[in-house]
Amino acid sequence: MAVFPVKKYKTVKDENSNKIQVQKTKEEWNKETKNGTATWYFVNRYKVHDKVKQYKSALFSLKRDAETDDALFRLDPIKYISEHSKRAKVDVCKINNYSSKNLNDYFEDFFSYKLNFNRESTAYDYKKSWDNHISDFFVDKEITLVTVQEWFEYMNIKQKVDGTFYSTRTKNKVLTALREFCAYLVKKGRLEMNFAEVVGNFENPNENKNEEKEIKFQTEEQFNEFMEVVDDEFWYSLFNFAFWHGPRIGEQRALKIKNINLDKDIIKFSQTFSKSKSGGEKIGPIKNGLVREIALAPQSKPYIEKLIAIYKRMDGYSDEWFLFGGPINTNKNRIERKLNVYYSKLKTIHSDKNINQLSHHEFGRHSHASHLLNKGIENGMYLEEVLSMIATRLGDTIEVIRRTYAHQYEHKNNDKIKDLLKL
Repeated sequence: MAVFPVKKYKTVKDENSNKIQVQKTKEEWNKETKNGTATWYFVNRYKVHDKVKQYKSALFSLKRDAETDDALFRLDPIKYISEHSKRAKVDVCKINNYSSKNLNDYFEDFFSYKLNFNRESTAYDYKKSWDNHISDFFVDKEITLVTVQEWFEYMNIKQKVDGTFYSTRTKNKVLTALREFCAYLVKKGRLEMNFAEVVGNFENPNENKNEEKEIKFQTEEQFNEFMEVVDDEFWYSLFNFAFWHGPRIGEQRALKIKNINLDKDIIKFSQTFSKSKSGGEKIGPIKNGLVREIALAPQSKPYIEKLIAIYKRMDGYSDEWFLFGGPINTNKNRIERKLNVYYSKLKTIHSDKNINQLSHHEFGRHSHASHLLNKGIENGMYLEEVLSMIATRLGDTIEVIRRTYAHQYEHKNNDKIKDLLKL
């Protein structure tokens, strides 16, 4: 069915018993819509006792809230009615008794909700955290402030198979899953408050909170040194593109030939790879939904042109092919393995040097942002202007770019101050 606004008219019969529409009085409107604060509802059908019935929801303040609950209803009408309708649940409770639902049942509801309204990879990350670190602890417990605090201590001492402790980052990732689940339970009336918000974050006792986390990247000189050992045209194009454009690995893998405009030197990033419901991969919207068109770097254009020319000589060519892979995209693990292969060659050739081995994210995204930051400052641009340009090119917010990269400029500026002090 669909989502509807509450009508401001009602149907009545005139003196001739004909149905006519008249405007509701102010008192009627206010009583029906809680003084105009709840004006949306959804209507849908469900089947119970082999009969199809119609369900009309309670009123919502926002249209998107009604649409969200309509989607939940369609996932499991019986479950939805049992939780939201006093009038209709008499029928459905004869079929299913939801009063006996445990936390795992509720988590499955939560997981289904996240699959429909978040990136699937996010939903699966939450499920992995639940299955590996949360569900066993709460198997015979309720979620209360006390049990969440006990779980917090349990995570602090929990060890991996090899006897090592989980990192602070991993523990906080699991905590995020628990917080999101608790927020869902609060929304469903299952919890009074989000107790996982109260306990705070996990902290590393050996970590200096005032110390900036150093990101790994390479200079243009180090990049050129690496590229000297790349002996394959395809991989040369792929790694060259990563350094000069800074895409996320999923974005680069999902890039199609049709997204490259060689006449205008424009690249359009609109999709990425993420986890699917089946546990595999699917192409979907890029992170933050920020579709962006950026300039094609002249350092990459000749290699892109040559790559596309090779594809055009192949049977079945289409501009729907992946730029880096042709009819089949290149697996991300293969990309990381290939990076390691070439780093091994580089280390063999330059055994006297301390080679900084990088992941694709560090090789491309971190290095590209750092390169642009240094070039911008060297050319007299204001820091905020450079950060804004980098944020637009990488599809991130200025705040994220500043938090991640601006401290490099601060260190460089301090070095200049030291030189001035020596004069």
